[in-house]
This record gives sequence, structure tokens and C-alpha cells, in this order.
Amino acid sequence: MLMLLNLIVGTVSKHLRNQRGVVSVEWIILAIVIMVAIVAAFAPAFSAALTAGVTAVSTALSAQAGAAS
Repeated sequence: MLMLLNLIVGTVSKHLRNQRGVVSVEWIILAIVIMVAIVAAFAPAFSAALTAGVTAVSTALSAQAGAAS
């Protein structure tokens, strides 16, 4: 875990040393902000849809297992 953290910090700091890297880091930060906004906007609906989907798959698998035995 520490090696991964060192790798991430090293990579980001390497990009911060030159102008092209700064632009890359800015795009990464912008993408993260957009993703957080999307997740925050759709979190309640996504949670309900995910629960419904898992329940449907579980019911279908249980039915198949019951029919096979």
C-alpha cells in the first residue's frame, strides 16, 4: 500500500514539474469534480436501481437453482 502511495505521489509530482503535467493534473481534477457531481445527483436513483437489479438477479438465480434440483 505504501509503495502504491509513493508511486502515485511520485507520478503526480513529476507531472507538476512541467507545464504539460500541470495541464494533465488540471484535467484529472476537473474529471474528478464532474464525476462527484454526477454521483451526487444520481445517487438516490442509482442506489434504488442497483438494489432492484441485484434483487432481480438473485430471484432469477434462486428460481433456476430450484428448477435444477
